[in-house]
Amino acid sequence: MKKIIDSNQGCVCLIQVGSFYELYFEQASDYGPQLGLKVSTRKTNNYTIPMAGFPTYQLQKFVKILVQDLGENVAIIDQFPTRKISETIIHRKISRIVSPGTLVDETFMNYNQNNFLLAISFPANCTKVPADPETAVGLSWIDVSVGEFYVQNTTLGNMISDISRVNPSEIIISKEFQDMNIIDGNWYPPLQELRRFFLRYHKTTYNDSKLKFKSGLQTTRKMLESFTVREEAAMNMILSYIDVNLPESNPSLDHPITYWNQSCLQMDARTREALELTERSTSGRSSVVGSLLTTVKRTITPSGSRLLTQWIKSPILDVNEIRRRQGFVQTFLENHQVTTSLRYQLSQLGDFIRSLQRLAFGAGDSVTHLLAIADSIAKLQEIEVFLRTEHSNNKKGLKILDKFLKEFVVPSDISEEIISTLHIQINDEVIGEFEDSEDSEEYPHIDTGSYSNKSIDKYRFVPKPKGESVFSFSVRRDYNKSLLDLHNSMDILKDKEDNMISAVREELGKIDPKLLVSKKEQHGRYSNILHISGKQKSIEEVYVHLGNDVRDKKKASLLYKPTEWNNLQVIIEEKKEHIRELERQIVDSLRQKVLDKASDIRKVSKMVDFLDVTSSFAILAEENNLVCPKFVKTSSINIENGRHFVVESGLKSVGKMFTPNDTKITSSANLWVVSGPNMGGKSTFLRQNAIIVILAQIGSFVPASKANLGIVDKIFTRIGASDDLFNDLSTFMVEMVETSNILRNATSHSLAIVDEIGRGTSGKEGLALAYATLYNLLSVNKCRTLFATHFGKELEQLLKANKVSQSKIRYFRTRVIQDDDDKNPSGLGLVIDHTLEKGISERSYALEVAQMAGFPPEALKNARMALDLLD
Repeated sequence: MKKIIDSNQGCVCLIQVGSFYELYFEQASDYGPQLGLKVSTRKTNNYTIPMAGFPTYQLQKFVKILVQDLGENVAIIDQFPTRKISETIIHRKISRIVSPGTLVDETFMNYNQNNFLLAISFPANCTKVPADPETAVGLSWIDVSVGEFYVQNTTLGNMISDISRVNPSEIIISKEFQDMNIIDGNWYPPLQELRRFFLRYHKTTYNDSKLKFKSGLQTTRKMLESFTVREEAAMNMILSYIDVNLPESNPSLDHPITYWNQSCLQMDARTREALELTERSTSGRSSVVGSLLTTVKRTITPSGSRLLTQWIKSPILDVNEIRRRQGFVQTFLENHQVTTSLRYQLSQLGDFIRSLQRLAFGAGDSVTHLLAIADSIAKLQEIEVFLRTEHSNNKKGLKILDKFLKEFVVPSDISEEIISTLHIQINDEVIGEFEDSEDSEEYPHIDTGSYSNKSIDKYRFVPKPKGESVFSFSVRRDYNKSLLDLHNSMDILKDKEDNMISAVREELGKIDPKLLVSKKEQHGRYSNILHISGKQKSIEEVYVHLGNDVRDKKKASLLYKPTEWNNLQVIIEEKKEHIRELERQIVDSLRQKVLDKASDIRKVSKMVDFLDVTSSFAILAEENNLVCPKFVKTSSINIENGRHFVVESGLKSVGKMFTPNDTKITSSANLWVVSGPNMGGKSTFLRQNAIIVILAQIGSFVPASKANLGIVDKIFTRIGASDDLFNDLSTFMVEMVETSNILRNATSHSLAIVDEIGRGTSGKEGLALAYATLYNLLSVNKCRTLFATHFGKELEQLLKANKVSQSKIRYFRTRVIQDDDDKNPSGLGLVIDHTLEKGISERSYALEVAQMAGFPPEALKNARMALDLLD
């Protein structure tokens, strides 16, 4: 045991001992209490060893705690049976190492989200010279559970933003950097952000990567030649880490897809957080509730949900592709019946890509995965038949499907082969087989709906006769002659077995007709033994009658194994093993055929995911009165009656209405200064425009009555006030870091939303910084900017004093209505309307908002007195 633990440094070792997994030595003492396990001791000749354990069926529960809660890698060491009867040594070896980024079939996975493992490849010896933000860095990431694989060439300066987009569960870095403490920010301060992730160091063991991929060597060689040195190094690190963590697997992977930053809208980590795209933080806790993703999600398949998440994280810049997506959304909106039927069929699909990947990694039962894949491919073929039928009946209305259907080809032949090879099982019980037939009977395992599946209908389901013995075999007995001969021999042996049992029953019936005789495949330490039960007196008589062939006796039962029975069981077991060995060969061959079709299956899967997401956008648009945005060549944002989707959804849930606003940013008026009281909706207005841009550039319709947009290449935010204790940054320092990032990187095609620059420091210095930021955005960056501030008047005066042209600036304020009506719920004589109007707010109404918040009257009195003195 000690050798096993020492050979897996950095892992908590769970060692199988019979029907338990056990921890030993320091690991038992350290982790046993954290897992809620009792720590006991095991005595050897010289030592007393601490140990703790749990039943094997609880493995997933404790792996989850160790990996997800305690942040540990877990080495699972299983015991493997030997076929040599004379050998008493139990062999144990590592089955796999479970880490956050290498989950394959763990029950605690969230199937609606990707679980990415990401590798970072820095140049060798890069820390020996001063950090240069333009240094090339390679990234590679993979979701092992579904096989999505990517590489990207980035820079040191952009790396953290790219990693936040991927949001990996685990990051690996070359072991040469382990002792350099680069994540402390000593070499390059932004690398401190890596401390937020589950980080491991790995030494790459190089193998021939060309053998890891399904495609031919020539195709793979060309793919590798297209990668940069850093991309290939990151990819090799991923492949090496998988080899270590999944030693029993030999997965055949698709080529990594090259991700291009230049094709996607860029957002840094803080922008994603500020806009609450995929999660939001409340009281220090992260939750998906109230995020943009949760609000817009109408997808109905796990893989569709994963694609939607990727789209929201990476809006695109390609107007043609955006318009293609919009075309599908519009088509689904106009063809309600088609959309409803399609989405019903999509809802019947399982997460078959996950089954395909488990099959590739050899995780779990291959037969179960093959049946799940066959089931899903059959359903995919139904979708294909349905779409082709509807398209032929309405070519004009469904013209968008012309090109789509040319590429949408389901590999139904592999489904046919699986179905014609394997038993069909329900709840692990074989209930029948498919046999070739000219009759067209429906396949009961798959709901074919209105469109008959011709390729599957030629198989007729034949139920097993009642009372027929059922063996735990996986392949149809008549698959080939060799297998059929073995099964026929097995039938003869089973007849002999049944005759023996009947003879025993008849013989013992003379003692007591009510005695029960049955075969037990396993009873305690005995296998394939006859179990006889009845009254105690009868059992005593049977015991005397059967003599030495009784193996064990209790008051009301005994175990009987005569020589003739034992010899027959040996022959039956040998025959079973021959069948199972032949089945293993057949299933392995079938598994390889499926994996050879994996690329075709994945292609169809991605197309179905596309249908799921775009049809969900149609449902979303219909439910929320969304409009299709139009894209223009100029750098403008022209939105009429724009709304914040998430805030509006929250207000609807309590019966309130959202106040829409217009945005008209053009090349001649690209900077808006928005002032007004707290609670006036400034921050909401800023965010809603960024969210509308993101929705538009993923192909969704948007919450507005009209929207004309110029493509945005980057979105920057400076919103909210919070410190970053993890990185030892004060609230003001966070504000300055975010503002610096905008001023350094925003282009004329970018969108910057800036909220209350300078509020984290003294009034005069804060105003000076707000002015400098405004001036830089106006004169240097020249990007589309929404600038919310309480310094509206002061900024206008400074710009005039410095003779800065304000021709491209527009001033707006959130409207405040004076209302002396006693029925006004605020009781303050004013209503904050949330509507934008031209002008600069004269005051912030801070004292009135404080009163609304329940400020004590005496404190308010002192505040007014202080304000009078300051004035």
